[in-house]
Amino acid sequence: MKIKCRLVEAEQIISEMEERLIDVADDIAETEEDTQLIVSGWWVFLPQLNLQLHEGILCNWDEEEQMFMPDVAVTVVYEADADRTEYIYFEQDGMTATFYNWLNGRLSISQIEALKCEIIVPEDGEEHKTE
Repeated sequence: MKIKCRLVEAEQIISEMEERLIDVADDIAETEEDTQLIVSGWWVFLPQLNLQLHEGILCNWDEEEQMFMPDVAVTVVYEADADRTEYIYFEQDGMTATFYNWLNGRLSISQIEALKCEIIVPEDGEEHKTE
């Protein structure tokens, strides 16, 4: 499923779709000795920049529980169709703020919010493709 919108609208649309997104399998982007980064199996595609934004969770190893436990929600930036272990940047913030910070002021908040995007939710068995 693809939903076309502006980036400023994407997070609101995603929050309204939350029940539907629960069934989409997450990916493990990175695991280190004491941290793990898990990203959503759905994403927001920015065709003008050939980038994807995923929601994610940074988890820390809990010695007492002997497992990774969720710590903070993050937004993860990828080149389109990149392997999930090859992210560009992640930050503990929403999509617009994370993207703005990653671009280091090269685009204004209003320019970022106006970017055309597509919310991509793979159907069962569908591969991670932006086309």
